[in-house]
Amino acid sequence: MAHRAESPVLHRLNRPWVAILAVTAIAAVVRMWGLSSPPTLVFDENYYAKAACIFVGGSNKVCKIDSPNERSFREQEWDVGSFVHPPLGKWTIALGIKAFGMDPFGWRIGSAVAGTLAVTGVALIAQLLFGRPLWTFLAGLLLAFEHLSVVLSRQALLDIHLQLWTGAGFLCLVLDRRWIDRRTRRGPSPSDAEDVDATVPSPLWRPWRYTAGLAFGAALSVKWSGGLGMLAAIVISLAWETSRRLRADGTRGRAFGRALLQESFSLLIAFVVIPAIVYVVTYLPWLHHFDWKFSEFIEQQVRVARYHLFDLKTLAVDPDTGALTPTHYGYSRPWTWLWMERPLTLTWQDEGPAIRDLLAIGNPVVFWGSFWSLPYLAFAWWRKRDWVAGFFLTAVMLQYLPWLLAARPQFFFYVAPFTPFLVLGLVYMLRDLSDARLIVREPGGVVATDPETGRPAVSVWHPYRPIAWAVVAAAVGLFLWFWPVLTWQLISDERFKLIVWFPGWL
Repeated sequence: MAHRAESPVLHRLNRPWVAILAVTAIAAVVRMWGLSSPPTLVFDENYYAKAACIFVGGSNKVCKIDSPNERSFREQEWDVGSFVHPPLGKWTIALGIKAFGMDPFGWRIGSAVAGTLAVTGVALIAQLLFGRPLWTFLAGLLLAFEHLSVVLSRQALLDIHLQLWTGAGFLCLVLDRRWIDRRTRRGPSPSDAEDVDATVPSPLWRPWRYTAGLAFGAALSVKWSGGLGMLAAIVISLAWETSRRLRADGTRGRAFGRALLQESFSLLIAFVVIPAIVYVVTYLPWLHHFDWKFSEFIEQQVRVARYHLFDLKTLAVDPDTGALTPTHYGYSRPWTWLWMERPLTLTWQDEGPAIRDLLAIGNPVVFWGSFWSLPYLAFAWWRKRDWVAGFFLTAVMLQYLPWLLAARPQFFFYVAPFTPFLVLGLVYMLRDLSDARLIVREPGGVVATDPETGRPAVSVWHPYRPIAWAVVAAAVGLFLWFWPVLTWQLISDERFKLIVWFPGWL
């Protein structure tokens, strides 16, 4: 059967760079349209935007430093209460304030740019691993329309900056794998250890690995939880290096031992030394402000650690009632994050028969779809021995599961750093679903032969492709449906009730 020729226009559009630029443009429009709404500081913008304004020399009046407590923090910490987080994300916000002023657009534009670049990064990962512009576009599109990432990109909050730098780190990790694979000789397994070393190079110079370290160091310099990305990077790197040696070495234990021995110094440089240097560098303006008193820098880090480990409590005694009550209305337990039991309302305003609400919630298709995509990634990793599935699954789990052990209070938006990998995992599953064909097998499992053609009995059509496209359409449709509560638009109470489906979403 003759195939219909692709039109010249479609042929030109079916390019990776077109897909990447297209999703970047879509993400930019979604994140920057009406960026000045709400017109006031909301939620933790009261900390991060004010701190950023302080960084660029704004006066107390300009930076909206009103309370004695904030003025005291400014004097003692060169910050407000947000000194408990490292400064890099606040410096990014500060660049927007420096360029556009201490107004809603100025304090949010840095986050909007970070969120847009995060979409670009996911599209680049998808192109490297899927190799087709279609899936590159869909991966970028699903993150561009992912509710939580959009909301965080439209506020002066830190977690979207954490998402950007964590994603950049994993992108560089993929580039490092490709870089070393191209330098690894293919061929029959060698018979002795010397030949193994020759076949599997282990150079100290790994430019993309060190670049990944820079990115993960930047993530750590936004929030300490960026260290979970570094943990995942170390585990993934050792797994990849073990697999690379397993091609030439007979046993997994021996391959792992050789990988650990040969790669540990480079991994130490990439994921400990370089991130530590990046972290200290982001504090150089702080050190300059306090006359280079490094002992005070160490003392501050101890205070920050004490705050996160001991001072921050989920429950406290209410002075009026004497009862234990939550210290914040928005706390969410980690094991509820994927089904979104408790998303976070950043601000709301009741206007009689209408309402404005800003809800930090995930796209249900991405988050509820993870109950299918994550097990499928595990199955594909085990059954197909596909390292891509293992990469996505590990990037999610090693950034998610440690939160189950943390005692400190937590919020739903802590999922931001691994949300791109929920998207990539979903796209992985949709790709396999779209490409699947019906196969007739004999009782022993062998593919049957079509008696009419003499060829394998494999269908030429894709019966599950409509399901894959329906999932994508549902993700886009739900984004449009939720749009008013992602952008603080005025809607009727009836429309609000059709968007906020469960009591925990209020």
